[in-house]
Amino acid sequence: MVLSMCTAVFADKVENEYTNDITVTNLAADVDTTLNVYNIIYLDLTGGNQTWKVVDWAKNYVSENTETGEFSITNSDGLRNAADAQESVDFTATEPRTSHVFSGLPIGAYVIRAFDTKGTYSLMVANTYDKDGNTYMASKSADVVAKMSEYKVTKETGDKFVHRGQRVNFTVTTQMAPKTNAANETLTTFKVIDTSTGLKADTFVLDSVKIAGNPVTVDKSKATAVSNGDGTVTYTVDLSDFIASTEAGATIEVKYSAIVENDHTYNNRATASAETVEYTPSRVDGFMGNVTLKKVDTKGTTLNGAEFQLLKVTSAEKEGAEATKTPISVVKVTNGEYKVALDGEQNATTTLVATNGTLKVTGLDEGSYEFKETKAPTGYKVNSENKAFTITADETDEVTVDAGNFVNTKLSSLPSTGGMGTYLFTIIGVVVMAGAAGAFFISRRKGSEE
Repeated sequence: MVLSMCTAVFADKVENEYTNDITVTNLAADVDTTLNVYNIIYLDLTGGNQTWKVVDWAKNYVSENTETGEFSITNSDGLRNAADAQESVDFTATEPRTSHVFSGLPIGAYVIRAFDTKGTYSLMVANTYDKDGNTYMASKSADVVAKMSEYKVTKETGDKFVHRGQRVNFTVTTQMAPKTNAANETLTTFKVIDTSTGLKADTFVLDSVKIAGNPVTVDKSKATAVSNGDGTVTYTVDLSDFIASTEAGATIEVKYSAIVENDHTYNNRATASAETVEYTPSRVDGFMGNVTLKKVDTKGTTLNGAEFQLLKVTSAEKEGAEATKTPISVVKVTNGEYKVALDGEQNATTTLVATNGTLKVTGLDEGSYEFKETKAPTGYKVNSENKAFTITADETDEVTVDAGNFVNTKLSSLPSTGGMGTYLFTIIGVVVMAGAAGAFFISRRKGSEE
């Protein structure tokens, strides 16, 4: 980057007080932008000589051609970082509009830094001088077009801790790309792109799009979801049709939803795609809950084959009313392990069978639950007391709850047919009958003797 400032002798009328303006345009819309201006080359009148000098903190990044007297920036990144590290600013302003004019700047060269919450601006340089021939220089106004080197993308969701099969809402916010950039590339494509894991491809629905706060209608064909070979889904909303009518930096808000298909976690990474600027992506991670249960007898021995329902407990809205307990549909993953079923998923059931004394359910939301035994293992009584547990949401990781032991007691033993109990009753019956018969004959004999 050549500043084209040549060392020369000036007429007496050229003074440090001779000032002019720098106008900065193309700032991001809908946001406050802070502008800091640093003088890096100034006119020095020491000893009566009029020469250009570089400020001390910028000397490592600006060089002078001793033959032509021209100055050039040799390290743009270093100069940018050095400017940002300065404790004081020569000129500053916070502008809610897309342009700003700095007035009264002495003749010289300046670095301009711009900051806002939407992205990162490239280094800007301006000269407030004019050259006529080889001997005369005077101040002039300078126009600088701000260029974004990177825009931010933010991604939000209304619920990070969910259950499998839940429809989750997402909001992506970013800015319209510049129409051109420093490499003279022209903006022709602008897309919002989400790459997700754990969301069902055919359930993505575009809810709304706003540009600079105003709703716009997007053709359904411009929003597409594609399943990739690595198990991810790419959801794209093509907003290229709005480039011509949207100013650079205008806020773009895209809202959509999708159903969680995984049974442990989901994630999605949103970004934007355009020719004229890079975008910093944003990622949202979501999590779910799991529960384990152990089936045992009164001695702690594991039992096999018990059947359960998993109930979601919803508190009553009215005081004094009973809570609602709703069986949860599940799909078998393997023996003793189940996941919450999607709507309409094949082989969904509300019956869970404990295997080798264990039962596990994944893909649960936060809330209150109960295990209800519907069938006990052979030889045991059904335990009519439900096993209650609670899953508490954690927005940084999945949660596994140990519901503890579900205990069964054995059924009472009944005597077998023809067993000892039968013999005992038969003997007693025979004795009673014999005694009755003996009494009968004795009473008859007494009667005949009389």
